[in-house]
Amino acid sequence: MRRRAICLAIGALLATNANAARAQEPSSPREDVEGRDAWFWALRSFPSTERPYDKMSRLHQSLLDYLHRTAALVTASSAPLGGAWRSIGPNGVWVFQIESGRIAAILPAVTPGGPMYLGTASGGIWRSANNGLTWTALTDAECVLTTGAMARDPSNASIVYAATGEGNGGLTGCGVLRSADGGNTWTTSIQGLRASNGGGATFTSLVVDPASAGTASSVLIGTTNFNNAGVVRSTNAGATWTTVLNTGPANGLVAHPTRAREYYVTDRVTTPVTTRGVYHSLDAGATWVALPPIPVNDPSALGRIELAVSKAAPTLLWALVGDRASGGMLGLFRYDETTNAWTELDASGVTTSFGTQETYDLVLAIDPRDAKRIFIAGVTAFRSTDGGATFTPFAREVHSDWHVIVFDHDNPDLMWAGTDGGVYLSTDAGGSWVSRSSGLAVTQYYPGVSVHPQGLRITGGSQDNGTHVFSGSLFWDEFIGGDGGYTAINYRDPSVQWGETQWSVSTGTVGNLFRRDLTGSIRRNTGISLTDRAQFIPPLVMDPVSPSKLYFGTFRVYQTLNEGLLWTPITGDVTSGTGTITSIAVSPVDTNTIYIGTSDGRALISRDGGATLVAATGLPPRAVTRVVPHPTDPLRALITVSGFGTGHVFETTDGFATAVKNVSGNLIDAPANVALYIPSVNATLVGTDVGVFQTADNITWTPGPTGLPNVIVQDLVYQPAIHLLVAGTYGRGMFAYDVGTSTAVLRGDANGDGKIDAFDALLIQQTLVGSAASSTAVYPRGDANCNGNLDAADVVLVLRAAVGLPTGTACVGTTR
Repeated sequence: MRRRAICLAIGALLATNANAARAQEPSSPREDVEGRDAWFWALRSFPSTERPYDKMSRLHQSLLDYLHRTAALVTASSAPLGGAWRSIGPNGVWVFQIESGRIAAILPAVTPGGPMYLGTASGGIWRSANNGLTWTALTDAECVLTTGAMARDPSNASIVYAATGEGNGGLTGCGVLRSADGGNTWTTSIQGLRASNGGGATFTSLVVDPASAGTASSVLIGTTNFNNAGVVRSTNAGATWTTVLNTGPANGLVAHPTRAREYYVTDRVTTPVTTRGVYHSLDAGATWVALPPIPVNDPSALGRIELAVSKAAPTLLWALVGDRASGGMLGLFRYDETTNAWTELDASGVTTSFGTQETYDLVLAIDPRDAKRIFIAGVTAFRSTDGGATFTPFAREVHSDWHVIVFDHDNPDLMWAGTDGGVYLSTDAGGSWVSRSSGLAVTQYYPGVSVHPQGLRITGGSQDNGTHVFSGSLFWDEFIGGDGGYTAINYRDPSVQWGETQWSVSTGTVGNLFRRDLTGSIRRNTGISLTDRAQFIPPLVMDPVSPSKLYFGTFRVYQTLNEGLLWTPITGDVTSGTGTITSIAVSPVDTNTIYIGTSDGRALISRDGGATLVAATGLPPRAVTRVVPHPTDPLRALITVSGFGTGHVFETTDGFATAVKNVSGNLIDAPANVALYIPSVNATLVGTDVGVFQTADNITWTPGPTGLPNVIVQDLVYQPAIHLLVAGTYGRGMFAYDVGTSTAVLRGDANGDGKIDAFDALLIQQTLVGSAASSTAVYPRGDANCNGNLDAADVVLVLRAAVGLPTGTACVGTTR
């Protein structure tokens, strides 16, 4: 009976969560890749319109040296936060699916049971020793976590190359990483990959020439970098590089399937149009000649081109061509070396669901055993079994936006795919697919992470993977698809959450603010002008005293007093005339005090709820990314700015009555995205494009706490009641850090009545699904296994303790 009661309780918990997840949710809006890219770089460029690719690459190239130097400054007084961060996911496990983040490269295992590798968009290199069932991060401590392409040395599978900087995402890298021990350690090469101004690269493809494999292997890279556009080549295992083809940004570099030293490559976009096409090398990339032009009616329509070959037909080369004008598929072509001519394939059956994002997602793969089996993908995927004459959709269970398809070395029926949602495996030649993203924490989070005051919910909006809710170690849940954004959690009723999708005029997704509760989600944007200028990720914040009052920013501040039923502008244009609002924050001790930041370098304060504004002085001409008020002083706030060449953290102690003070000290010259105070330990933290840094005196900044990868940190949130600090990263999911310790409590006594019984289990269950009474501080009392979260395991442990069953080594029933 006791065991039956436990099973029933667990079943009720899971059923309640499932029913909530199955409630009607808004559909995923169309993605705006160019809008996202423009948003990211505009903040880092202002006041210039030229993107600082060179400065970003120099930052990453100098990062490890800076971290080494500042680590020597760490003392108990200079670095008040010791200990380490812990990853809280998403680790690929969701309520009804397993998804993670964008995959740029896949290296399948060379032998059964051997290591396989993934290159992720901004989450680094990962390795699996069990065919993708579990994953281990390998490059968290390297100069950058952005990956464009990967390759193995054919003569030694333990030698792995990873070209940093992603051609699809536009985030620059720090050079080429090389490991000689299967990914355990790495060295970095940059010589020859940067021009005199120090600019770096993004990469699209990487091949190791088998004819010269070994310690002096030739490595060829197809790159879209902005200084060495074209193909670069190394003849000494990546120690140095030279440019061997400079017709424009290169793409689709492939090796001939049976002949060593022979390669094909295409230029991604080239001016003039007459030189755009496919090139061929017979000498391991030393020289290149152009193949005949691809026969299209309008050569100016040639967009991105992907190439593929097959051992089953070694005299043929296939080209999937994107339409530069529409963004869709222009055509599929086949080159025959025996006739030196191209043929356009019919490719009937490819529908509009293929998408219009050819610069972002365009994939071509030919079965090495049967050249009639052709796979193409964009937003969605299609398959041909008749050599390209007809296509049908396939892999509909796979997340959209495809970036890579590869075959197993020995068995082409085993196929791997990488998309915006993670990595997938097919064991039946593409007939069915399963996710292999479990444990792969590479989600890209935007600003706007929210943490419930008692840790009952953590929410965040991600790149193309929706808006997420975390309520413990059992699962992550998703509401709202597409690109997420800012979030908010009702601190009186954590089942009520807010989220948004990107503000994109080109896709028509503007003003998409959603309120979610146990019955589902509903759009609430009445009163917001959908023609306003706004950030791609506009700020949405909840009043710290009244959860029915929220604020939203375009170029002016909107306020709702009734949970979004009606929004009213409370300011005019707070920018200099062309900017947008990047930050809104309300003082927790005086809710009439509102701080605002803008993309054109302004920071403002209102002491009367938005009626009048005072602008800060003393800030550099850089985009303001965040204004964060002090938790106990409404006139004190931190201001962070993006870009390069100035300080990045500033402070006011008098509500902008006098010029702000630069408190950047020795902080690295990196775009800063967020800062916050933790007065209880005399710490100030800043999240940057290369991690988190802390200071106790606003002069000496040191890296840390430890355990966080060298990743873009978009948000930091601290909840003092539970001493919990959460970081939202752009590529490695979320991390949590425990600041100090809480007062000891009886673990398992969720309702605080001094005993452990079924009512405690019920309260934890209600909390997990968001229906608990808001006045009850369930955490940490309900954390019966002392793992730092509330989850289903706590329900089981409390029930076992309540009926006298063993609970192993769990902390339930102890005071901690």
